[in-house]
Amino acid sequence: MFRPTPKASAIALVIGGFGAPGVYAQAPGASDSKLDTVVVVGTRRSDVTALESAAPVDVLSAEQLQETGAQDLSGALTALSPSFSFPQSPQGAFAGSIAQGASLRGLASDQVLVLVNGKRRHSSANVTRQGLANGRGAAAVDLSLIPLSAISRVEILRDGAAAQYGSDAIAGVINIVLKENDAGGNIGYRFGGYAKGDGLQRKLSGWKGLALPNDGFLNLSFDAGSQDPASDTRPDNRIFYPGSPSINSEREQNNRYRTWNWGSGNVSDQYNLLANSELGIGDGLTAYGFATYAHKNTDAEGFFDPPTTLRNNYGSVALQRYPDGRLPITRYNLEDYAVTGGVRYEDDQLGKFDLAANYGNDTLKSTDRNAINPSWGNASPQKIYTGERENEQTNLTLDWVRDFPTDLLAKPLTLSAGLAWRKEHYSLSAGEAAGWQNGPLFNTLDPLSGRRIPGYYAGITQVDAASLERKVFGAYVDVEGQITDKFQAGVAVRSEHYSDFGDTTNGKLSLRYDFTPQIAARGSISSGYRAPSLVQSGLSSFSVQVVEQPSGSGNWVEVQQRTLRADSPEAALLGGRALKPEESTNLSLGLVWRPLSNASVTLDAYRIDIDNRITLSDQLPSNVVGPIFAGTPYANIQSAAFYTNIADTRTDGLELAGQYQWDLQQFGRLNLNAGVAKTRTRITELRDVGGISGEQIVGRATQGLIEHGTPEDKLTLSANWLYENWGVTLTQRRYGQWQSLNSSNPNLDQTFSPQWITDLDLSYSFDQGLKLSVGAINLFDSHPDKLEGPQLYGVPKYSITSPEGAQGAFYYASVSYDF
Repeated sequence: MFRPTPKASAIALVIGGFGAPGVYAQAPGASDSKLDTVVVVGTRRSDVTALESAAPVDVLSAEQLQETGAQDLSGALTALSPSFSFPQSPQGAFAGSIAQGASLRGLASDQVLVLVNGKRRHSSANVTRQGLANGRGAAAVDLSLIPLSAISRVEILRDGAAAQYGSDAIAGVINIVLKENDAGGNIGYRFGGYAKGDGLQRKLSGWKGLALPNDGFLNLSFDAGSQDPASDTRPDNRIFYPGSPSINSEREQNNRYRTWNWGSGNVSDQYNLLANSELGIGDGLTAYGFATYAHKNTDAEGFFDPPTTLRNNYGSVALQRYPDGRLPITRYNLEDYAVTGGVRYEDDQLGKFDLAANYGNDTLKSTDRNAINPSWGNASPQKIYTGERENEQTNLTLDWVRDFPTDLLAKPLTLSAGLAWRKEHYSLSAGEAAGWQNGPLFNTLDPLSGRRIPGYYAGITQVDAASLERKVFGAYVDVEGQITDKFQAGVAVRSEHYSDFGDTTNGKLSLRYDFTPQIAARGSISSGYRAPSLVQSGLSSFSVQVVEQPSGSGNWVEVQQRTLRADSPEAALLGGRALKPEESTNLSLGLVWRPLSNASVTLDAYRIDIDNRITLSDQLPSNVVGPIFAGTPYANIQSAAFYTNIADTRTDGLELAGQYQWDLQQFGRLNLNAGVAKTRTRITELRDVGGISGEQIVGRATQGLIEHGTPEDKLTLSANWLYENWGVTLTQRRYGQWQSLNSSNPNLDQTFSPQWITDLDLSYSFDQGLKLSVGAINLFDSHPDKLEGPQLYGVPKYSITSPEGAQGAFYYASVSYDF
C-alpha cells in the first residue's frame, strides 16, 4: 500500500502551487477571488491592500487559522507563516509557564510588537532562562491568551516599524483584528492527543454577536480547556538508593520516578474571555472598547531528587518525608487581563481622530509542591508559596489622520500625527519565609549524613523583591502619498522620551514603484529601537547550596548562584550597568508580481543591524567571579549571570511567498499557498566589560543560540480544497538545519538535520450548521534528531530548541455548530 511521505506531499504541493497558474485559462470563474485585503498595519492610508503596500504584509483570515487545527494562535502562525518561529513543545521544568510568543525573522520574541485592534498589547511578567533561540531572557506577549474564536484576521508586517508604532517593532508587527459580528455565533469542542498516548487536550470555544443601537455590535468570545503532560524521555541512569548494586535491581526498577517527565507540563483550568464592541453616538462620534481576561494553572516538574541526593544534600528530614525521592513541582497561577476604551470622531474637513486608553496586567504566582526546607525540620511546609511577578502597562493615545486632496499628486496626500503616553510597572514580591529563610536546625549536624543541615532558597526572596516604574511620552508624524499613478512614498518620524534612559528619535522612508499593473518594486529604510523591558531591568533571583570548603574539612558554608539585577552593585563589579535600548537599522527591498488577478508572488530581502542587543549572559563560574567578589559583601556569590548590552548583531534574510486561488468550477475551489524564509544572524561585535571578556560573558552556547539556534530556512506549503460540504487542508513545513554549540567543547557541538512536518485537516459541514473535523498535526510522526553525547542523567531525547515534533504526531477531532 502506498503511503505518501512528507517529501512526496511537498512535491505535490509545489507542483500544484506553481503549476496551476499555467492552466488558469480553463477556470475563468475565479476573477472575483478575494486574494488581496485592505490592511490596517503598516500604513495609515485607508485604500491600501497587502499587495499594494510599500512593505511586506501577510493577512491570515480566521478560516485559515482555524483550518490549521492548532490549539492556539502561536501554533496556527507557526503552520502558516514561514517567517514565524517559536518552539512548539519546549522541554523542561518551566515549559508550562513560558509565554507562547511571536518570533519573526529569527529574532527574539520581544523584538516583535503585538497589537490588538491596532492598540499595544502588554507582555508577560515571566522570562525563561531556558536555551531558546527566540526566547531566552525575553518577556514576550502571550499569544495563547487570545481566543482563536475571537479573531477576524491577523496582519503580519514583516518590516521594521518603530518610527510608526514605537518600541519593540524591530522585527515587525503582528496586529490581531477582532471579530465585529452583530449577529450569529458558533460553539465548538476539540479533543486530541499525541499518538504515544499522552498530552491529551480538551478545548471548548465559541463566540456570539449581538446588535447594539446605531449600527453597533458586541462580540463575545471564549475558549476553555486543559492539557495533560506530554513527555518522551529515557530512563534516569542514576543509582537511586544508597548501597544499591545497580540500576537494574528490583528496588531500583520499582521506583516510579525512574522515568520522569522532560516535556510540556500539565495545564489546567485555562480559560480565555474576550469582548469587542462598538457603538455609534452620532455626529461622527463612535465609542468602542474591547477587553480580555485569561486564567491558567500550569504544573512544571523539576529534576527528580533520588534518595541518594536527599541523603547527601538534605539529610534525614527529607528522607523521612520522601523515602522514594522527591519530584519538585512548581505550580504557576496566571491571571491576565486588559481593557481598552476609546472614541473615534470623523469629519470631512477635520479628518479622523482616535482617542484611546488601555490598561493591561499579567500576574504570575508560583508555589513549590513536594517541597522541603531541611533547616525547618518537620515544620517545613510541603507546599511553599514562592512569590509573585506582576507586569502592568497603561497607554493613552491620540491619533489623527486626514487626506488632503491636491492636484500635485495622483491621489490625496495622507497626513497623520499622534501623541502617546505610557506607564509601565513591574514588581517582584517575595514568597513565604519557608522558601527563603533558614530555620532553627540550620547548620546543625545531621545524624544521617554527618553533614551540616542546609537551608533552602527558591522562587523570589526578600533580596529579589523589587518594584520598577517607567513613563514614556512620544509623538509622531507620518506622511504618505501616491506621487504618481506608479510611484508612492511615505515618511514617518517618531520621538519618545523615557523616564529611565532619555530620548530617542527614529525615522522610516518607504517607497514603491509599479512598473506595470502586474510588477512592482518596494523598499524601505528605517531606524528603530527596543527599550529593555522592565522585566529584564528588574529581574533578580538566586539559589543557595551548602558545600564543604575546603573539601574534607567538615566546614560547610552557603554559596550563592545568582542572576543579578543589571544595575545592581554586584553586577557593577562584573562590568554590568543599567540596560540601554537596542538600536536598529532596517533595510528592505522587494518585488511584487501579480500574473493574474487571483495569483501573486512576492520576494523580499532584508538586513537588520542591531546595536546594544540585550542578552542574558552565561552563568559565570566561580573562577571568574570569585576573585572579583573577594573581600566584598558578595564574596559568597560563586556563580552569577546578568543582562547586558555587550553584543551587536546583523541579520540577513530572504522571503519568497506565492498564493493562487483556483476555481475548479463544478469541483469547488482550491487555495494554494507557498512560502520560504531564509535567515542568518551573526554577532558582529562582543565588547569586554570590566575585566571580563565578551567571549566569557556571552559564551559559546549563548552565541550558538543567537547565530544558529533558529533553523536557517523554513518552507511552508498549503493546499485548501473546498468542494460542496467538504473541506480538505494539507499543510507542509520543512525546517532547515540548525545547530547547538557546547559551552566549552567544540567536539560536542551538534548539527540537527532538516525536518519535514505534515498536517492534515478534513471537515464536513452539514446543512443545519453542524461541522465535523478530524485531523493531525505532524501526521507522519516526524521527530527532530535525537541529542548526542552525555545528557542530564541520560534523560532528555530531544533538544529544547527543536522547532517542532519533539512529542511526535498529534491527532484531534472537533465538532462545531453555527447559529
